[in-house]
Amino acid sequence: MTDHFILDLVRFSDRVSPTTIRVYKTSWPVETAFGNDIDLFVGDGTGQYDWYALQAKVMSHEGEFNDLKIKVKGELHQWHKLLLHERLFGSQAFYLLYTGRSKGSFIAPTKEDCKGLAHIGDYGMSLVKAHDIHKTVRRTTPMLFSEVFPDLAEPLRSIFCCPPSLPPTAKKFSENDIQTSAYQQVYARRKGEDPYRGNDISDRFLPDGFAPIRILIDRNPDVVDGSSGS
Repeated sequence: MTDHFILDLVRFSDRVSPTTIRVYKTSWPVETAFGNDIDLFVGDGTGQYDWYALQAKVMSHEGEFNDLKIKVKGELHQWHKLLLHERLFGSQAFYLLYTGRSKGSFIAPTKEDCKGLAHIGDYGMSLVKAHDIHKTVRRTTPMLFSEVFPDLAEPLRSIFCCPPSLPPTAKKFSENDIQTSAYQQVYARRKGEDPYRGNDISDRFLPDGFAPIRILIDRNPDVVDGSSGS
């Protein structure tokens, strides 16, 4: 699923040149205490980034997310951990919902962004706030995609909009704050950079709150300030 996510990011960034994308991964398995699979950092054009902590889920052919349900009453669920990440680190927690090709049929999208009305195909990967998932998942049966689409779901392409559809995070982060030295760089869409470069990390240590994958997106400043139009 991570590869699909990166490919989709690259596909959408091609429409908003000269957006740059850098992807970093650990070379060892990481279990995060807060449930974030991916740390997405989106630049605001000033050298500062918003941190979006993403938990990835794959939809079944029946249009359900089997892990998004109340398992045991009183149990600490993933969305609770993601919301704790928000409070502790100043991030915004989202679920990255992969719908792919489903047997189910959905109503037509209603949201518009800087590219106009998003097509249903643009929701193959959707972003939904962890807080909205927390409010939606109230039963022991799996959550349906139709419970969050179209009102609560953002198409992935909205990351590159002008201004962005995703809310700013409580804290801003510099590139030094993001700390990618413990990761291997596995993709770079930036002229002059080696797209596959790794560091020799021996201690296998990540600070609290870090996901095994970190993605940095630097958008065209003209797109960030909205001067390029749609």
